[in-house]
Amino acid sequence: MDERRFRFDLLVALLALLISGVAAGASAYQTYVIRQQFSATVWPYLTFITSSGEGVFELSVSNAGIGPALIRSALVTRDGKPILVPSNPTAQPALALAVKPERLEAQREESKSKKHGKTSLTVSSILRGDVVPAGAKLQLLRVDGSFLARHVIADARRIDVRLCYCSLLGNCWTKRLWDPAAEPHPVGACT
Repeated sequence: MDERRFRFDLLVALLALLISGVAAGASAYQTYVIRQQFSATVWPYLTFITSSGEGVFELSVSNAGIGPALIRSALVTRDGKPILVPSNPTAQPALALAVKPERLEAQREESKSKKHGKTSLTVSSILRGDVVPAGAKLQLLRVDGSFLARHVIADARRIDVRLCYCSLLGNCWTKRLWDPAAEPHPVGACT
Protein backbone atom coordinates (compact mmCIF):
# COMPACT_ATOMS: atom_id res chain seq x y z
CA MET A 1 0.00 0.00 0.00
CA ASP A 2 2.88 2.38 0.77
CA GLU A 3 4.32 1.73 -2.65
CA ARG A 4 1.03 2.74 -4.31
CA ARG A 5 0.89 5.81 -2.12
CA PHE A 6 4.44 6.70 -3.14
CA ARG A 7 3.59 6.33 -6.83
CA PHE A 8 0.45 8.43 -6.42
CA ASP A 9 2.46 11.19 -4.68
CA LEU A 10 5.05 11.02 -7.47
CA LEU A 11 2.31 11.29 -10.11
CA VAL A 12 0.78 14.32 -8.34
CA ALA A 13 4.19 15.97 -8.09
CA LEU A 14 4.93 15.36 -11.79
CA LEU A 15 1.53 16.72 -12.80
CA ALA A 16 2.08 19.82 -10.64
CA LEU A 17 5.47 20.31 -12.27
CA LEU A 18 3.95 19.94 -15.74
CA ILE A 19 1.15 22.42 -14.97
CA SER A 20 3.59 24.97 -13.54
CA GLY A 21 5.80 24.58 -16.66
CA VAL A 22 2.80 25.21 -18.94
CA ALA A 23 1.82 28.24 -16.84
CA ALA A 24 5.37 29.64 -17.04
CA GLY A 25 5.43 29.09 -20.81
CA ALA A 26 2.05 30.81 -21.21
CA SER A 27 3.25 33.73 -19.10
CA ALA A 28 6.43 34.09 -21.19
CA TYR A 29 4.41 33.98 -24.43
CA GLN A 30 1.96 36.56 -23.10
CA THR A 31 4.89 38.84 -22.19
CA TYR A 32 6.26 38.42 -25.74
CA VAL A 33 2.89 39.27 -27.30
CA ILE A 34 2.49 42.36 -25.08
CA ARG A 35 6.01 43.55 -26.02
CA GLN A 36 5.22 43.08 -29.72
CA GLN A 37 1.97 45.02 -29.34
CA PHE A 38 3.72 47.80 -27.42
CA SER A 39 6.55 48.02 -29.96
CA ALA A 40 3.92 48.47 -32.67
CA THR A 41 2.61 51.53 -30.82
CA VAL A 42 6.01 53.27 -31.01
CA TRP A 43 7.08 52.03 -34.47
CA PRO A 44 8.55 54.73 -36.75
CA TYR A 45 8.53 54.24 -40.52
CA LEU A 46 10.61 56.71 -42.52
CA THR A 47 10.11 57.22 -46.24
CA PHE A 48 11.71 59.59 -48.70
CA ILE A 49 9.47 61.68 -50.92
CA THR A 50 10.74 63.31 -54.11
CA SER A 51 8.58 65.57 -56.20
CA SER A 52 9.22 67.76 -59.16
CA GLY A 53 7.14 70.08 -61.23
CA GLU A 54 7.55 73.11 -63.43
CA GLY A 55 10.83 74.56 -62.19
CA VAL A 56 10.58 72.91 -58.76
CA PHE A 57 12.31 69.94 -57.15
CA GLU A 58 11.72 68.83 -53.57
CA LEU A 59 13.17 66.07 -51.38
CA SER A 60 11.58 65.32 -48.02
CA VAL A 61 11.64 62.59 -45.39
CA SER A 62 8.35 61.59 -43.81
CA ASN A 63 7.56 59.48 -40.77
CA ALA A 64 4.53 57.43 -41.75
CA GLY A 65 4.78 55.36 -38.55
CA ILE A 66 3.02 55.85 -35.24
CA GLY A 67 6.07 56.56 -33.11
CA PRO A 68 8.95 59.05 -33.29
CA ALA A 69 12.07 58.22 -35.32
CA LEU A 70 15.25 58.90 -33.37
CA ILE A 71 17.98 59.63 -35.93
CA ARG A 72 21.19 57.85 -34.97
CA SER A 73 23.19 58.53 -38.14
CA ALA A 74 22.78 60.32 -41.45
CA LEU A 75 25.10 60.08 -44.43
CA VAL A 76 24.94 61.97 -47.71
CA THR A 77 26.96 60.60 -50.63
CA ARG A 78 27.66 61.77 -54.17
CA ASP A 79 28.76 59.11 -56.64
CA GLY A 80 29.16 56.75 -53.68
CA LYS A 81 31.61 59.02 -51.83
CA PRO A 82 30.57 60.47 -48.45
CA ILE A 83 30.14 64.23 -48.22
CA LEU A 84 31.99 65.35 -45.11
CA VAL A 85 30.88 68.58 -43.49
CA PRO A 86 33.30 70.72 -41.49
CA SER A 87 32.43 70.90 -37.79
CA ASN A 88 32.06 74.68 -37.69
CA PRO A 89 28.54 75.97 -37.03
CA THR A 90 28.37 77.99 -40.27
CA ALA A 91 29.09 74.99 -42.51
CA GLN A 92 26.57 74.19 -45.20
CA PRO A 93 24.53 70.98 -44.82
CA ALA A 94 25.98 67.95 -46.61
CA LEU A 95 23.08 67.91 -49.05
CA ALA A 96 23.93 71.44 -50.21
CA LEU A 97 27.53 70.35 -50.82
CA ALA A 98 26.34 67.27 -52.72
CA VAL A 99 24.34 69.41 -55.17
CA LYS A 100 27.64 70.72 -56.57
CA PRO A 101 28.49 74.19 -55.24
CA GLU A 102 30.32 75.28 -58.40
CA ARG A 103 27.15 74.79 -60.45
CA LEU A 104 25.19 76.73 -57.83
CA GLU A 105 27.67 79.61 -57.94
CA ALA A 106 27.49 79.78 -61.74
CA GLN A 107 23.70 79.69 -61.55
CA ARG A 108 23.62 82.47 -58.93
CA GLU A 109 25.66 84.68 -61.22
CA GLU A 110 23.31 83.95 -64.10
CA SER A 111 20.25 84.62 -61.95
CA LYS A 112 21.67 88.01 -61.01
CA SER A 113 21.60 88.88 -64.68
CA LYS A 114 17.92 87.79 -64.78
CA LYS A 115 18.76 85.34 -67.58
CA HIS A 116 17.00 82.41 -65.90
CA GLY A 117 14.49 84.18 -63.67
CA LYS A 118 14.12 83.93 -59.93
CA THR A 119 15.71 80.92 -58.24
CA SER A 120 16.10 79.70 -54.70
CA LEU A 121 17.64 76.75 -52.95
CA THR A 122 16.53 75.69 -49.48
CA VAL A 123 18.48 72.94 -47.72
CA SER A 124 17.97 71.46 -44.26
CA SER A 125 20.26 69.10 -42.45
CA ILE A 126 19.27 65.99 -40.57
CA LEU A 127 21.76 64.99 -37.90
CA ARG A 128 22.38 62.41 -35.19
CA GLY A 129 20.04 63.19 -32.30
CA ASP A 130 17.29 64.72 -34.45
CA VAL A 131 13.79 63.36 -33.97
CA VAL A 132 11.19 63.04 -36.71
CA PRO A 133 7.83 62.91 -34.90
CA ALA A 134 5.12 60.50 -36.01
CA GLY A 135 3.20 61.91 -38.94
CA ALA A 136 5.78 64.65 -39.57
CA LYS A 137 7.42 65.58 -42.85
CA LEU A 138 10.85 67.23 -42.93
CA GLN A 139 11.85 69.05 -46.09
CA LEU A 140 15.51 68.34 -46.83
CA LEU A 141 15.89 70.12 -50.18
CA ARG A 142 13.77 72.49 -52.24
CA VAL A 143 14.87 74.02 -55.51
CA ASP A 144 12.84 76.75 -57.20
CA GLY A 145 13.77 77.93 -60.68
CA SER A 146 13.77 75.98 -63.91
CA PHE A 147 17.53 76.26 -64.63
CA LEU A 148 18.64 75.01 -61.23
CA ALA A 149 15.83 72.45 -60.90
CA ARG A 150 16.76 70.86 -64.25
CA HIS A 151 20.37 70.45 -63.16
CA VAL A 152 19.49 69.08 -59.72
CA ILE A 153 17.03 66.61 -61.27
CA ALA A 154 19.71 65.51 -63.78
CA ASP A 155 22.14 64.84 -60.90
CA ALA A 156 19.56 63.45 -58.45
CA ARG A 157 20.48 59.77 -58.90
CA ARG A 158 24.13 60.58 -58.16
CA ILE A 159 23.20 61.84 -54.68
CA ASP A 160 22.06 59.40 -52.00
CA VAL A 161 20.97 59.86 -48.39
CA ARG A 162 21.21 57.05 -45.84
CA LEU A 163 19.46 57.32 -42.48
CA CYS A 164 19.73 54.98 -39.54
CA TYR A 165 16.98 55.50 -37.00
CA CYS A 166 15.57 53.79 -33.92
CA SER A 167 12.28 53.54 -32.08
CA LEU A 168 11.85 54.43 -28.42
CA LEU A 169 12.38 50.73 -27.58
CA GLY A 170 15.75 50.59 -29.35
CA ASN A 171 14.67 48.72 -32.50
CA CYS A 172 16.63 50.19 -35.42
CA TRP A 173 16.31 50.43 -39.21
CA THR A 174 18.17 51.94 -42.16
CA LYS A 175 16.58 53.68 -45.10
CA ARG A 176 18.31 54.91 -48.26
CA LEU A 177 16.92 57.44 -50.71
CA TRP A 178 17.52 55.31 -53.82
CA ASP A 179 17.19 51.86 -52.23
CA PRO A 180 15.32 49.55 -54.61
CA ALA A 181 13.58 47.95 -51.60
CA ALA A 182 10.62 50.03 -50.56
CA GLU A 183 10.79 49.06 -46.90
CA PRO A 184 13.39 50.09 -44.33
CA HIS A 185 15.93 47.41 -43.40
CA PRO A 186 16.00 46.28 -39.76
CA VAL A 187 19.47 46.41 -38.16
CA GLY A 188 20.79 45.41 -34.76
CA ALA A 189 22.11 48.90 -34.02
CA CYS A 190 23.10 52.06 -35.83
CA THR A 191 26.82 52.65 -36.35
